Amino acid sequence: MKMKEEKDDLVHHVNDIPSIPTILLLGFQQMMICLSMLLVVPYLVSGMVCPGDKETEIRVQLISASFVTSGIATLLQTTFGMRLAILHGPSFAYLPVLNTFQATYPCNEQTDTSLWQHKMQMISGSCLVAVLVMPLFGITGLIGFLSKFIGPITIVPIMTLLTISAVPDVEQKMALHWMSSVEFLILVAFIVLLEHWEMPIPAFSFKNKKFYVARRKVLSQFPYIIGIAIGWFICFILTVTNAIPVNSSARTDQNSSIETLRSTPWIHVPIPGQYGTPIVDVSLLCGFIASSFVAMIESIGDYNLCAKLSKQGKIPESNLNRGFIVEGIGCMLSSSFGIGTGVTTYAENIAIMSVTKVSSRITMQVAGLFLLIAGIFSKFSAVLAMIPEPVVGGVLAIGICMVNGVLLRNLMTVDLRLSRNLNIMGISIIMGLTVALHFENNPLKTGNQTVDNVFGTLLTIRMLIGGIIAFILDNVASGATREQRGFRSSDDVGDEEILIENNGYALPSTLNR
Repeated sequence: MKMKEEKDDLVHHVNDIPSIPTILLLGFQQMMICLSMLLVVPYLVSGMVCPGDKETEIRVQLISASFVTSGIATLLQTTFGMRLAILHGPSFAYLPVLNTFQATYPCNEQTDTSLWQHKMQMISGSCLVAVLVMPLFGITGLIGFLSKFIGPITIVPIMTLLTISAVPDVEQKMALHWMSSVEFLILVAFIVLLEHWEMPIPAFSFKNKKFYVARRKVLSQFPYIIGIAIGWFICFILTVTNAIPVNSSARTDQNSSIETLRSTPWIHVPIPGQYGTPIVDVSLLCGFIASSFVAMIESIGDYNLCAKLSKQGKIPESNLNRGFIVEGIGCMLSSSFGIGTGVTTYAENIAIMSVTKVSSRITMQVAGLFLLIAGIFSKFSAVLAMIPEPVVGGVLAIGICMVNGVLLRNLMTVDLRLSRNLNIMGISIIMGLTVALHFENNPLKTGNQTVDNVFGTLLTIRMLIGGIIAFILDNVASGATREQRGFRSSDDVGDEEILIENNGYALPSTLNR
């Protein structure tokens, strides 16, 4: 009986439809949680292509495209794909490849800023072709088959190496100005130190017709939006008091940003190929294909985490395949818009369900709708593009830290008492770093430029090398059962134990007919 009570502790299950105010509030909260992560990729990519004075303008376009893509991908996934409360956004798995691209085409005084459009076409075209592996694996059923062999012992090293690969980006952004450290500390205070603090908020009761003080955990529920607002305000104070130099990146009176805000139309719908005809670069293509596999493995872990928090049974292969077909469509949209990455699930949005006890699908669909509207309303994107880069640096730093923390949830089902499991993860992480560092310092020289570019890119992707090592060792080495390796056991909630009205995987009867 006790176990049954634990299984039914959700306030709203996947198929439940809460009250309209609750749906709107929870949907808005889900959008706010991913807001900071949606800004990171546009800020990074807009600088990587070295566009000169057009950087802010391109940033606005990429922010708008990121919001629209995320909204569409989320709506498709929750309605036709996995049908769980899952939110999609630009994937960090593609950043290591983009960093390699930036190292090949660095921004300096000799850089021709007129070539930015050609670079966007290379990134867009290479990514668009690479992400085709995702719907292909879904259509053929390969991803459903491979998921039986990809467990937490493979997922955790890959995601750990992904966050480690993002460290140079974090350092670069935080080195712009000391305001990045202030923003980071503000967010740490909200997320860690003040997580359980209930802020007193004046309120009015229409029922009792009197004012009262309500206490809510506002800082832990909306840390990013409040933290960005505070950091932005501090930069504004530093600007109006001239406490920082005129050319400082922390100033809020950047002429290009203000002019971009004025010239940006109120409504703008991003379209595929907005930067011209896509161009395929072989080395970029191979790197992006590797990133797509990493993104798929990341999503498998997130899907299982979402299913567990939603009190659903083991994910049917049909749903997993369908989920990746839909995720692949989202990746194709993202690539064609020129964002520079595919999309993936956001673990932070899944993790919040453990706090709210709400896994209702419709709340995430509303979040997707909010994102879509926010992307089309381009003035909103222009305002977000005006956020000082040091503030974004602090957000990027805490975001990477949170991703690294959330990924450790995958270890909850792994038997860490077995040296076999610990050794595999340790070997894959350290060797992933070592091999990549070796080929960064000693580039491959076979005499064939194409081969050198392709394998030179692949052999410097830490998460790819570590993931291959972890996958092989976890499936070859004996000494642990599937349950000890972290796979869901037959004792977990099964499909037969889920009430029909709580079965989130099933399509509506109208679609089935």
